Parts: sequence; C-alpha cells; structure tokens
Amino acid sequence: MPEAPPLHLGDVTVRLEGGDAALDEAGLAQRLRAQFQGSGLAIAGGPDGGAAVPTVRIAGRVATEIVETENKGLCRAAVSLAITTRPSDAPGALNEEISAGGEERFDVGPEIDRKTDLGADPKIDRRVLAARLAERTASDLLGAFLQRTRLRTAGPAELHAALAGDAAPAVREEAIRQVGARHLTNEVPRLLGLLDDPDEGTRDAALGALIALRDERAVAKLTRDRSLRDRHEMLKILDAISLIGGKEAAEYLAFVADSHDDPEIRQAASEARDRLRRRAGSDAGP
Repeated sequence: MPEAPPLHLGDVTVRLEGGDAALDEAGLAQRLRAQFQGSGLAIAGGPDGGAAVPTVRIAGRVATEIVETENKGLCRAAVSLAITTRPSDAPGALNEEISAGGEERFDVGPEIDRKTDLGADPKIDRRVLAARLAERTASDLLGAFLQRTRLRTAGPAELHAALAGDAAPAVREEAIRQVGARHLTNEVPRLLGLLDDPDEGTRDAALGALIALRDERAVAKLTRDRSLRDRHEMLKILDAISLIGGKEAAEYLAFVADSHDDPEIRQAASEARDRLRRRAGSDAGP
C-alpha cells in the first residue's frame, strides 16, 4: 500500500463566546498548536490547504461562568474543539468535534487568606481564574484526543498500558475498541474485569470487545454477576451473550425465556435464543 501523505497543521484559532474571562485567545491557540505538533500526528509548518496537502485545522470555542453565594464561588468553563482535515477523506484525516467542561470552587469574602493556583494573593481575580480554568480544560481535552488518536496505530504494549493505567475514560474506551478490533485475546482477563467498571461507557466498550473476540468466558461473568432485575442491563446482556454463543449462553437464554417474571425480558431472551440458534446453524454450514 502507498504510504499516506503527512498531515500538515494549518490554522489554530480560539474564540471566547461566553463569559468575561481574561482569556488570551491567541496565546491559548499557540499553546494548543505546540501541543498538537508535539504529538507527532502532524508536520509543523508546511503548506496550508490544497488538494494534494492534507491539512488539519483546529477551531476552539470557550465559554465561562462565575456563580457566587454568600461565601462560596464556582467557576465553570466549557470548551469545544472542532478538528477538521481538508480534504476530509484524505488518508489519516482527523475529523472530530470534542468538548469538555471544567469547574473550580473558590472562597468569597473581603479577606481570603489561603493559597490558590493563582498564588498567595488573598484577592482573587475572577476573570483570571476563569481564563486559567478554560486553558487547563482545553489542554486536557486536546491531550486526551491526541492520546486516543495515537492508540489507533499503537502496539499491543501501549494498548495494554492504556487498559491497565489511570487513563481518561475516552482514552481507555479507544484502547478497548482496538483490542477487540485486533483480536488481542491476551487482554480478555482485563476486559472481564472492566465489565465491573463504574463508568458505563467503559463497561459497554469492554462488552463490545468481548463480543468481537467471541470469548465464552464472558458468558459466565455476565450471567453470574448481573442482577436479573435490572432491565437496562439485562437487555444488553441477552443480546451480547447471543452474539458470543456457546452452550452456556444457550442454556442461560432458555432459562430466562422460560422463568423471568418480566414479559419483556422473557420475550427478549426468546428472540436472543432464536438468533443464537440461527447463527449456530449458519456457522455449522450445510
């Protein structure tokens, strides 16, 4: 296969669209540019635009809000980054809009004697506080995107580290998807553990990867540890184990179809059992 042409980094812009943060828009745009360039996903400088030169552009939007009561304050920041490539169908093109929010609490009063990230000055400049929160949120948001994007071409060791480490949920979900897509069966024990993760997105991604791997160990985990009373979870589990298949899956679906006290769950289990049977017959061949 011919090697994909390199991506060039074009315009990076940031605009404050709400609030009165003391935001240096050009300065933040420059920091985001340096952060992107440091990732190795795009070439610094180079031509901007043209059909033969895939060019990435970043457009950031920021809004901030300050809420205060008698002695407490809350600063909020919302950041979105539109990352686009022209031509949009170029090999390796990055086309995604991402967003995140951040918040920071602070004390309100005539005399505030505590250190903050602004230093020891007892008088907080709320506009500066909002700007710093927005800058931090934007940097974290872009950093998670870059890390997640790099995982698409990462090796097994890097994917394993992303699964086992303290990565952001979106980064970990991408690592899980890659494990399933590449059929990295060595990661099945970790995926089984992630079925109990407190984050639903992570649990769903782990379940999807186990379905892609068709690993029957997931059936025992799902049928043993999930409550038969949680309709939302049950519907997902019934569909998942019908896709994974195997004797234990068929027996569980038959049990639920015959004995569950919720008619909707019984019907769903019956339909899942039928799908499993048809799939098993199709896999067996003539």
